[in-house]
Amino acid sequence: MNINAFVFSNNPRFRITRHVLFWSIWILYDTVFVALSWSKYPFSQVFLPSLLVEIFSFPIDILFCYSIIYFLIPRFLYKGKYITMIVVWLFFSIFYIICFRAYTAHINPHIYTAYGLPYRMHSVSFTWDFFDLFSQINMEGCMAAAIKLGKMWYIKHQELDIMKKERKKTEDTAKDGIIQPQPAFLINALDKVEMLSKEKPEVIPGMMQKIKNLLLYVVYENNQSKVKLEKELALLKEYIELEQESSQEKIRMNIKLPQYLNGEKIAPFIILPLVENSFHQLSLLDVADKFINIEAKIYAGNFALNIAWSKPVDTSTLVNGSNAFLNTINKRLQLLYPQSHKLKVIIKPTLFVVDLKIYLDGAIN
Repeated sequence: MNINAFVFSNNPRFRITRHVLFWSIWILYDTVFVALSWSKYPFSQVFLPSLLVEIFSFPIDILFCYSIIYFLIPRFLYKGKYITMIVVWLFFSIFYIICFRAYTAHINPHIYTAYGLPYRMHSVSFTWDFFDLFSQINMEGCMAAAIKLGKMWYIKHQELDIMKKERKKTEDTAKDGIIQPQPAFLINALDKVEMLSKEKPEVIPGMMQKIKNLLLYVVYENNQSKVKLEKELALLKEYIELEQESSQEKIRMNIKLPQYLNGEKIAPFIILPLVENSFHQLSLLDVADKFINIEAKIYAGNFALNIAWSKPVDTSTLVNGSNAFLNTINKRLQLLYPQSHKLKVIIKPTLFVVDLKIYLDGAIN
């Protein structure tokens, strides 16, 4: 089994195994700890009832921990709402204590008496019991949060490292005259606005609004782990319209994007750079009839993107560093969607094709 996929992939076969292993270890740890606390009884006599106690209380533990990592962290921590997160965390802790007290009062006595053991109240006072349970559950919650944040830190660190290496590689090859580094698409768009300001001043306000939207996307959305696919595709439409308005060449475009989305999310800055790269590649090629086809689909939790553009028959490779760019995208996909994506480049006699498939629920989270 690939250890990276096992740790990070959210494909069901990896994700379920990972969670089952974690909770099995945790239940075993708690069982041994509780069994050893019965110092007057043989370990073999108290192990099974202690195990049953932990198994029956397991849903309460898992509800608390998953509320932390799948609700509090994405909804509050990622958005900088730290005080709100602490308050809600405390509320969840109190709710857990109430549930656990009810469990120990109504379930534990039946388990222990069934094995001939006396039921024991673990506390000498309500205050002691409250803080004991509070510390126990928050140890679990902090451990779950640490694992979650540790994974996200590792992914972001690796992603940044990839970007730095690819940037350095591009700069080094540019110094040797092999590749001319390409400016960002927003800079290209602003250059086109300046050029069109004299020829077609009437289109400038609309173009500037699209550039503003794209700039906000790059600045604010790129640091999120996932964004709504609906917003991603809406910005993609604006970018395509921007290319249509600013292009000095006649390019036939066939665009098919899904109309109905059900709140699916995707890692940012994957779709738009792929499309931008295809327009950039097309602009570098000498083709009489230039066209680009972009088709996106959503099916069974998967996102599929197919981009095809025309090329001369005698051109067999992507030009001007595009292979390095696609390698960078692929490395990001391997980090963000381990074992949950496929990125292929197909070169046909008259076509370049980029085919991407992503299992959206396979993103690390």
